[in-house]
Amino acid sequence: MSTELAQTSDDFLLKALKAAQDATSAPKAHCHKSPKRWLLIARHVVEDGMDVSAFLKTSGVTRNNYYDIRRFVETHDDYEEIRAKAALDAVTDYEMGVDLERKYSEQMHQKMDDGTLEIDAQGYAQINRGQSMKADRLHKFAGTPTQTIIVEHKTTLDEAAAFAAQYVTEVEAEEVNSPAGGHMFLDD
Repeated sequence: MSTELAQTSDDFLLKALKAAQDATSAPKAHCHKSPKRWLLIARHVVEDGMDVSAFLKTSGVTRNNYYDIRRFVETHDDYEEIRAKAALDAVTDYEMGVDLERKYSEQMHQKMDDGTLEIDAQGYAQINRGQSMKADRLHKFAGTPTQTIIVEHKTTLDEAAAFAAQYVTEVEAEEVNSPAGGHMFLDD
């Protein structure tokens, strides 16, 4: 993150914390009781916003607190401006990653042409994963509609065996009911 963005983020976050403290007089409110934790959550919302579940696990923050603070931060007057600056920072990170990937790919191709290197799939896969994460972050800042689809097949061995037995029974029934040689010998 650029130092300019960090300073701007800090200013924004301190203003947002002050606004949150002014908005509530409850002494047990997160903004009064634990302002450092409130700022940690707000910084995640503003500068990253990715993988909320992992953030919750590592920070020890509850989901309710996270989304309460997120709602407050996102409705702050200067939120769109700070997000726009963070988006520009994300674009820069993404472009640097593209340059790095190109440089790495070029060096790999030169070494492969020289016969001094075989394809290092692991290194290339790591670069692609990193770029994918940067692209996800960029899309989140840009507001690009994205969708993640996770497909999980959860079948027990008994269910699979039952399905196979049913399929075999259906195929055997079709073979018994169809004439030998197929449709070529049927009179139309």
